[in-house]
Amino acid sequence: MNPTANPILSDTKNIQLLPRWITHPQDETSETVAFLSGAALAMLDIVVRDPGGTLPSALLRDRLALDAAVACLKLEGRSETAPDIRDAVCLARPVRLGWAGDALGPAGEMFAAWRRLARIDLTLPGWKDRLGKVLPASMAETVLELGAGAGTPVRQASKILAAGLREFPREEAAALMLADLTLARAVGWDRPVPLLATHMARRDIRAIADGEGDVLPRVHRAILAACDGVIRKAADLDRRAAKLRMIAPKLRAKGSDEALSLFLSHDAVSPSGMLSPMIKGTAVAMTDRAARRLCDRLVDLGVVRELTGRATFRFYGV
Repeated sequence: MNPTANPILSDTKNIQLLPRWITHPQDETSETVAFLSGAALAMLDIVVRDPGGTLPSALLRDRLALDAAVACLKLEGRSETAPDIRDAVCLARPVRLGWAGDALGPAGEMFAAWRRLARIDLTLPGWKDRLGKVLPASMAETVLELGAGAGTPVRQASKILAAGLREFPREEAAALMLADLTLARAVGWDRPVPLLATHMARRDIRAIADGEGDVLPRVHRAILAACDGVIRKAADLDRRAAKLRMIAPKLRAKGSDEALSLFLSHDAVSPSGMLSPMIKGTAVAMTDRAARRLCDRLVDLGVVRELTGRATFRFYGV
């Protein structure tokens, strides 16, 4: 091995982007695209497995779930954007004792479904039960019974996508979820990574549903574009997470470590809903004032961004 060669992923500054020969091929024949998507998927596999242990994987999947939700809403003819989805999710009152919680609406529910999919642990025996709570009744069982069959991970995902779209033509989002899950299982990832929805063109989805042409080249092109986008997003989040961890010793507020963990696993954090009166997922209390001061401090330190541009009902994210 050349001692001067840079590893693909060695530390928080070295997630390498796809080389130009992959992202800008000389030709776009089906054979070339299939080869390039395989090369891109191999590089993404290294990033997702995170040998350096620095990538905020949960946060990456959350951001990808948000992108997938926006794309699927467009497929349904809706116009909600990422800020709209954050409002729907972060401003909804959560389920508490004696309170059922607020409805998220179509946009929030779409994101919640993609988020639940991305959090399914495929190494646990109960993953099919969790999948059944994400997808429409009977769809997961019906499509998965068809089997992905043999072949490359992309071929297996393509078969499941085609089966889902043709058996359930009105459930595009669910079919895309099943394809991503099939790909993750075939590659050996512990959790699904939302990939296809953001990069499958509407015309390709319609053509697959109608049985027109070969499915595989369409999915290869989407995988190639998705891998490039995800690796870029991962590199950016890896750098941001490193900066956030570096300033952790400077924070003196009670519960700051637990709060930082929340920032590294969620797309957006609401001070009043997720940090106060109790830090989400913990037994650590934090007052509303302390939560807002912590968020303002993180913004001042340049490690967290305010995501809304509003003076009130603000959300923050890495």
